[in-house]
Amino acid sequence: MKRALIALAAGLAVSVLALAAALAVVVAAPDRLKPLVVALVARDGRQSITLDGPISLSLLPHPVLRAETVTLATRAGRIEAGQFLAHLALRPLLSRQIVVTRLDLDHAVFHPAPQEAISNAVPETVSQAAPASIAAASAPAPAGKPRHWRISLLALRLTDARVATAAPLSIIRLDLPALPGPSATAITLDARYAGIPFSLSGMIARLPGDALSFGGLRVVAQQGDVALDGTLHLAPHPAFAGKATIHRLDLDALRHALPRHALAPAAAAGEAPAPSAAPPPDWRDRPLAFLPLLDAADLDLAVAAGTVIESGAAYRDIAAHLVLHERHLVLDPLRLEVPGGAVSGVLSLDAAATPPAMTLHLLAPSLALGPLAGAFHWPDENTGALEIFADLSAAGATPRALMASLGGRVGIAAVNATLANRLLLRALGEIVRQARLPPIGLESGGHTDLRCLALGGEIAGGVVHLDPALAETSRLMLGAGGTLDLGAATLAVRLVPSLRIGGNALVVPLRLDGPLAAPKLMPDPDQGDGALAAVPCESALARARGGRAGPAPAPAKPAKGLSLRDILRELAK
Repeated sequence: MKRALIALAAGLAVSVLALAAALAVVVAAPDRLKPLVVALVARDGRQSITLDGPISLSLLPHPVLRAETVTLATRAGRIEAGQFLAHLALRPLLSRQIVVTRLDLDHAVFHPAPQEAISNAVPETVSQAAPASIAAASAPAPAGKPRHWRISLLALRLTDARVATAAPLSIIRLDLPALPGPSATAITLDARYAGIPFSLSGMIARLPGDALSFGGLRVVAQQGDVALDGTLHLAPHPAFAGKATIHRLDLDALRHALPRHALAPAAAAGEAPAPSAAPPPDWRDRPLAFLPLLDAADLDLAVAAGTVIESGAAYRDIAAHLVLHERHLVLDPLRLEVPGGAVSGVLSLDAAATPPAMTLHLLAPSLALGPLAGAFHWPDENTGALEIFADLSAAGATPRALMASLGGRVGIAAVNATLANRLLLRALGEIVRQARLPPIGLESGGHTDLRCLALGGEIAGGVVHLDPALAETSRLMLGAGGTLDLGAATLAVRLVPSLRIGGNALVVPLRLDGPLAAPKLMPDPDQGDGALAAVPCESALARARGGRAGPAPAPAKPAKGLSLRDILRELAK
């Protein structure tokens, strides 16, 4: 948008080319300026101007051209201004140079042109007369007068303007150099986007080789405060190298303030339904949408964030380094403090490989269960921490290809936690019902102590081979083992829920088979011994943690004896 505004501003500046040729005449009769300005602006065919309102010229204390109800059309788009003022430097007029020290546009509406037209909208001739000038154009005089004038635009000011696009952006005030010069210049913006007021300020300069330098470019709003420093190279291939500093960013507040996407309008009454089209392809077979984006530019960005709020949780001390070069993206390192501990990771994505290759190393030794459950809109009345690690690699251009080639190892563990029964019933309710076990101690309004959770496995060719897994509460133990075929989207898992009753246990082996979207749970008579329910917590944790050290589970509490009446009452529910 900035470049388009610059091109439009440069085009507007061309409209004052007629001033120097007829100053003495037009001060007394300013309407004579109109046909001259219109003719000269349209001379090179790049733009046209319409002057529907009055026009005037004053000379003291410096020349100022004022016009009302102006429409300028260029390849960059169309801008309609209720009023514009061109402040002119007087001395350059003596050498046929028009220097617009500042162009003010008030009550302006900008209608952008398609992107392919914008690149041709900036005048090609750059003024060398004044080092601070940042746009220049030469326009020939009318036929028979082969005298050329040169125009330079030093600065642009917009007030009470808006951009007529789908983005609801209104500009309260914008001050910027039309195109940056070799010396750093200040840029300031006060605007509203979707009703959210924000400000932008900083320094910008133009460097050799079609590059721009940003210094302390800072965006401040009620929802966040973000700064950017670095260098942007525009050609031949866009590239940015620099640092982003996030002082604070409240994503929850930002989502709440932004408008929701409008729903598609319903078909009018009596309107014939559209002919049925071919069903869309399965999402797993669609090309990964982000792969083409990796060819758009090169990037070397260091990110430092103080506080980022997401789903009610505060994430602090974020440090990341993102490098994208020749379609190869590397995120290394990635470190952040989450509620309950630290997360670190390394991501590599090589989109230039055939097929695209990805690797991920992730370690989160202590994720607080409450905020984590809240982020997924699950019951969040939980205490304790979850340990997660992953060491994965895959190759493919679609989600299905990635899943079918996945390899590596993952592990999840937790000890000495307290979970809301509503969350446990969501995860284990169907298993308990199919096993015909009484849900003793799982009342929907209470909590349950989770002594041990251990889940891990090796992955090869998209197939997850589960280690003997275990979930142990004060009443219920659940052992599991088997495979998940991510490529075929199927699973074959053995489950052994075991309910403690006094010094004994009621064991009901089950199988979970079929497609991942709708697996079937059924009794499994082949597991007569229920060995999976007897896996020691310590050994299961060691496998799930991949040999890493971690907190030990509390000693198992002896199960309380249950009377026959208690058991029958629970079974009858």
